[in-house]
Amino acid sequence: MSVPRLLSALAGGLLALSALPAAAASLSCGSYSAEEGSARFVIESSSQATMRYEGLAPTQYVIRQQGNTLHAADVSNGFSTEYSLSSDGKRITGSLGDYVLEASSRCKTAPTPAANSCRADIDSCIENASAATPQQLRQWCQEDLPFACERLLSSYRNEAQAALQAATPDPDLEEPAVCKEGTPQYSEAACLAAAKEVLGIAMAKALVGAFGSNSAVLPEPRLNELLQLCRSHPDAGFCSEVADAHWDAGRYLPAREALQLACKAGADEMTCKRAQALAALSAADLDVGPASSLPCGDYKASTGLMDALGFGNDGLVTMGMGSELRARLQDGAIHIRHDKGGDFVLKPLRNGGLLGIDSWNRYAVYQRTGGNNHCSAPKVFVELPLPQDCPVGSDPQACCNSGKLQGCNTLGHRHSLAGDWQAAAPYYQKLCQAGVRVGCENLRSVYENTGDEDIPGKLLSICKRDGKGTHVACDVYETTNWAMAGLGAQLMRAAEDLDNEEDADAPAPPSKGKSLRK
Repeated sequence: MSVPRLLSALAGGLLALSALPAAAASLSCGSYSAEEGSARFVIESSSQATMRYEGLAPTQYVIRQQGNTLHAADVSNGFSTEYSLSSDGKRITGSLGDYVLEASSRCKTAPTPAANSCRADIDSCIENASAATPQQLRQWCQEDLPFACERLLSSYRNEAQAALQAATPDPDLEEPAVCKEGTPQYSEAACLAAAKEVLGIAMAKALVGAFGSNSAVLPEPRLNELLQLCRSHPDAGFCSEVADAHWDAGRYLPAREALQLACKAGADEMTCKRAQALAALSAADLDVGPASSLPCGDYKASTGLMDALGFGNDGLVTMGMGSELRARLQDGAIHIRHDKGGDFVLKPLRNGGLLGIDSWNRYAVYQRTGGNNHCSAPKVFVELPLPQDCPVGSDPQACCNSGKLQGCNTLGHRHSLAGDWQAAAPYYQKLCQAGVRVGCENLRSVYENTGDEDIPGKLLSICKRDGKGTHVACDVYETTNWAMAGLGAQLMRAAEDLDNEEDADAPAPPSKGKSLRK
């Protein structure tokens, strides 16, 4: 072969080689460290990985490599994402962060998923999880897929909550008569207006904290099933949720067991701290009985929203920072009313301590540290429930004018929802004067949002009106940290002023002519 022809053949071969696809990166098993933050992406096998964050529960992944793309299905939370692999397989880059191989390790044997299992088609499984039946979710949970376990628990909660709402409906949020087809009152236009009213009431109630913190308790068979799933398929997040469900149902021993399983599965530091505090209690201690009197003295806990409580005279409870709340006995438990539409709830332990029951102080164990040995009895205040005397679809202004307090409450909510707290104040004041607690509490919300210095004086005036100090306004006035509430209002106004200054400094848009406000 001549030299020119030889060179031509070599060139053709080089061109052919350059046209071949580049070899796919070889993914190494081992620990990949985040370039920013403390996260570590641990590749365990060709199909399994774990994301680890300092002090938090690990996140499990089912992974699949396709060329230089690493598909990662988050089976702890139920979503998928993709990463790019560098040519040497030592860098993983994606929208959730960039990770660099820090230490290689030997790959574990990748398990082969069973035919027709969720793991066998994990992407489709995750995509269809929202429409899955409890039976499907239970089956997927048994494949060690935490997202399915948590969705199963969530479906049970929704089921129980629907049953609770059907048994104890909120009169303000019931379907108006004008929306019931086939009745003489039905009107499509009136129903649309009433539906907007119901939505407004719901939003306003949430805005002023009028919704309580009550949630449905799962029935015993559901709780037993979930605990067994936690035992056989322990996962930090799922077992923590199972513990919460048992705790809310008053099943403290099973809740402790689930919490300990969550900690062993690699849960966050707080979960393990809670489990450790409960581990010090005997089974007899956790067999709590009803409270017969309010505590007296000082108590401390290592967990919970409030780490210190001081029970004193008249049922007042100090919590630091100048805050005082009022405690009372209710349904065999110690309730401490706070200003966000609910109660902190405690139960007495047989060893003399207190157990946090509500969601804010769940799992907190309070032990007595000293303080007063004798406290005067709690005050009993006279208060009335909000009457349901102005159903949705009625004219709230006419109701309020005729003395129907529900109409005044609706008008107050309308104004507060629109951000006009000053206009809401007179309506809430009417409720408070009548002895309706939510009226007094919502009047306090006016102060928290406006800083109107007349509000504390109005509450105090209502308190002194009967001369006995037992009006519910007295309780709201005495347990409000007015300095802190006023500081909150000042911060809100400062933020609004800053926004206004920024708007004023911004360039004006091109003029299109003036228009009148209507």
